[in-house]
Amino acid sequence: MRFSSVLATAALAVVPTLAITHNSTVEVVQLTVDGRFDQPLDLENTRPTLAWQIHQTNDCFESICPGDRQTAYEVQAAASSEDLQTGKLQWESGKVEGRAQQVRFDGQLGSRDAIAWRVRVWDANGAPSAWSEISSWSMGLLDQSDWGEARWIDYPDRNENQSLPIFARRFEIPEGKEVSKAYLYLSGVGMHYATVNSEAITDEVLAPGYSNYQLSSEYRTYDIKQQLRSGANVVGVKLGNGPAYVRRSVTNPAVGRNAPYSWWQSQLKGNGSLVNDVQAGSTSVQLNNVENYHLGGSINIDTGNGGDKLESRVITTIDNSTNTISFTPGLTLEHTAGARVTGSGNNIAASDASAGAAVTPRLIGRLEITYSDGSTNTIVTDRSWHTALGPLVTDNWYSGADYDARREIADWDGPNVQLNSSNWIAAGNAPPPNLATRLVARAAEVIRVQEHFTPISVTNPANGTWVFDFGQNMAGWPLLKLPQMPAGITIRMTGAESLNADGTVNQTSIGIGNRGTDVFNTYTTAGHAGGETWHPEFNYFAMQWVQVTGLPAGFTPSPDLITAVRVQGDVPVAGTFTSSNARVNRIHKMSRYSFMSNTMSVLTDCPGREKLSYPADYTMPIGAIYRNVHLHAFLRTTMHHLVEGQSIANTSMAGNVALKTPVYDWGYTGRFGDEINWGNAIVLVPALMYDLYGDTSVMETYYEQMTDFVDYIQREKVEGHIVNAALADWVEDDDRTSGRITGTWGYYHTISAMARMANLTGRAEDADRYASLALEIRDAFNNAFWNNATGRYTNFGNNSTANATQAAQALALDAGFVPEDRREQVLDALVELTYSYPSSDGQGPHLSGGTIGMGPIVRALSAGGRDDVLWEALQQNDRPSYGYFLAPTVENPQGFTTIGERWTRGSSKNHMILAQIDEWFHAAIAGIQPTALTTISDIWENKLIFEPKVIGDIDSAAGTYLTPWGEARSSWNVSAADVFSLTVTVPANIEAEVRLPAGSNVQASERARVSGAGNSTAIYTVPSGTHTFSTTLHASNGTYSTESYRRSVIFFI
Repeated sequence: MRFSSVLATAALAVVPTLAITHNSTVEVVQLTVDGRFDQPLDLENTRPTLAWQIHQTNDCFESICPGDRQTAYEVQAAASSEDLQTGKLQWESGKVEGRAQQVRFDGQLGSRDAIAWRVRVWDANGAPSAWSEISSWSMGLLDQSDWGEARWIDYPDRNENQSLPIFARRFEIPEGKEVSKAYLYLSGVGMHYATVNSEAITDEVLAPGYSNYQLSSEYRTYDIKQQLRSGANVVGVKLGNGPAYVRRSVTNPAVGRNAPYSWWQSQLKGNGSLVNDVQAGSTSVQLNNVENYHLGGSINIDTGNGGDKLESRVITTIDNSTNTISFTPGLTLEHTAGARVTGSGNNIAASDASAGAAVTPRLIGRLEITYSDGSTNTIVTDRSWHTALGPLVTDNWYSGADYDARREIADWDGPNVQLNSSNWIAAGNAPPPNLATRLVARAAEVIRVQEHFTPISVTNPANGTWVFDFGQNMAGWPLLKLPQMPAGITIRMTGAESLNADGTVNQTSIGIGNRGTDVFNTYTTAGHAGGETWHPEFNYFAMQWVQVTGLPAGFTPSPDLITAVRVQGDVPVAGTFTSSNARVNRIHKMSRYSFMSNTMSVLTDCPGREKLSYPADYTMPIGAIYRNVHLHAFLRTTMHHLVEGQSIANTSMAGNVALKTPVYDWGYTGRFGDEINWGNAIVLVPALMYDLYGDTSVMETYYEQMTDFVDYIQREKVEGHIVNAALADWVEDDDRTSGRITGTWGYYHTISAMARMANLTGRAEDADRYASLALEIRDAFNNAFWNNATGRYTNFGNNSTANATQAAQALALDAGFVPEDRREQVLDALVELTYSYPSSDGQGPHLSGGTIGMGPIVRALSAGGRDDVLWEALQQNDRPSYGYFLAPTVENPQGFTTIGERWTRGSSKNHMILAQIDEWFHAAIAGIQPTALTTISDIWENKLIFEPKVIGDIDSAAGTYLTPWGEARSSWNVSAADVFSLTVTVPANIEAEVRLPAGSNVQASERARVSGAGNSTAIYTVPSGTHTFSTTLHASNGTYSTESYRRSVIFFI
């Protein structure tokens, strides 16, 4: 790669480009930047990773085909498509030999820079492809100073039980002026929705998403050129509380909201007043109280009366004896006694939940308009904006919203809005959430609407009560469509994952109880002619059923009264799976909807009870998650939150990462704040990005923070290479696996990942040190937990034969701890423990693993050739089993439609941590094993393997997976004559291995070549393209001919 001057590139690049003959049948497709498939407007990374895929456009049956190998590539980047076409380049890679399909951009980038780029490659025969279609991205505002004079603004002196604010700003586009570019940069805390001239400017919902507002707030960049017109224009912004202000004291008795539910509450921060007048230049103030102010945080002086005299400073000392706070720098203005003084949350958290500091609704924005004549106009948020209390009367992240349409202001965000009416006042200057708060762009995809569900039934279990069943649990909201009704009718919509015996909704699984009981939305009609339509804008819910009350007496709703709207982080689909077995397909669908329901602005645990991002809830099931949703860009934002969730205070907690990030509740200490297998995501996520996407940029950026976490663990947790993890194998059915086993296992993976990443980032000394330590941890694990007498891993090793759990054996197998001469013995122990596990009917194997153990149990059994055990476990219907989730109950008459949080069917009914069986569906049944998952497992190999297994009564299956090279596909079936037929598609620029089940009369496509034989398998190596195979099956342990299996398990039917 090299940086080229514009003039030199223009001189050298144009003629050769025109002279090239494009005789390759390979095309370059799917250009991505930092894992994004779209064209982001506000990239923050100045050295983004550019990647592409190649595709062969015609069939080829030669020994070497063009798509078999990329022999070289070239990337060109310019300030515009026109510059790119004419060779006026800003950066180019030059022709780079090799198969790499990604490269770090190495040009110079600044705020607002736009880049158009393209790629061409040379194929296996050395022929160049045509240039790809042009893609693009733009840089965001990279420096906080780029926001210029923009101020945070709010509704002055609003209290928490007043309606939520709306904002409007009118501006003019001069007649005859042509707009060439118009970008609106906007951050609303906690949620915002913006319009221009009453038109939507985005299809994103729930913007901008979770943040630790004491450290950062995400902003969005909107291209609003198409919405602008000559003459008057108006930008409108609605704000909601979102997760920034979660308080059970926000009630609305008029609609029955008296006890709002929330899993946690925002912590109120400093709120006092000046005792004495304060002179300009002062560096301290005396307050009536100094509770809940924080060293290193912000003090906001004179926040009342619209904030005209507001000054925010960094706190340096707090004297509790005199109620005096000192700060820096000195004040610019004089302030009178009685002036209101507020404080921020703790941006240097040692133990408290810093992200949970209460932040009332506010926004900051900057609109930049460029005209075709080169002139510009900039509009920033300040007191020239107008604000009003809108129709959203109540907004609670967990409890729901109350919307009174009678309070709507006509044309409030349109060019004809009457901003001089009594509805409006001047917006107030507001302090930032914290002076440490940075405005940051989002690396990951945003949340969008994904699906609309119409009800499969509508019941009337009680007078005036209607229950809409959508047949699928999901994360989303109800869309209400009312015919014309009189004004003042309040409709209540109550979502739930369960039913009561009388057919009304049961909300136990979404948390109601001593944390509050009200979870619903209400809409009060305005009486509009033609009807009214509404949905919540600033919260979402776990729901399969929606109960509607409050309709006029005698009114019978039609099914289209309520539509369920499913929302999700708009990540690309990574893979698909289907089979001939309805039970397997159903469990896969349940898993998939659990993954989708918890891919929001962060990866959450559940969409109802908690809505929090617990790292182990995504790192441990990652083997299943990544096969369903593409996470390359998403994990960048995940890492941002993990780093902000790391304690940087000068205490014993320094380096620790909280149990959830952002850390809204609990903090850093105790069982639910200090756990290696949750905190170590700060190490595992960058390593997983390399496993899955070959990306080393994040590990390079955050290497210091990763080592800080390791230092914390070694300083505070390690005793003789053993770590005791407080949560052990969380939600394990019998809760018997020791935290010393799971903690030491997690410590090993943490250090192993550090060794690999040190090596990848050129830190050889660290790599050697960590690699040696990993071996010592492995040996310590075996010495501490191996029991010679039983040939099993137990909680106390040779000191006790008790508590040899499934998880203990599987963790050792999956991590590669077990010496080769013991592996069969430990595998047999794992199998025996699944069959002997206590169950109500006492028959068949049952899988008991939890968050940490379930994935290793699945992988260890499959890799050990005991897929028959997994299949038989899937047939069970008693606890613990997936059949137990499927079983009809009073609460769920058709069984669960997503995976539950616990084997007991308790707590949330939409969770990811027990969905780890889905990894097996993709890897063993469809048979696509795309890569090693070295960060958490020693099982899968570091190459693309197709190894479908004929299991149970399944006689066909198919799957896809979007690898970094392109889509891999597998499809197989078994005929009545036990002929197994397989078709696989290998992406361009990669070879794959195909492993066929035991059989005879093997037929393979022309380009496949025999590369070996495994245990009862024939192994082929295949280049890119589509290949077919067939073989007549033989019965063997774990893999069966269809008919022989049906005879052997007839007792399950």
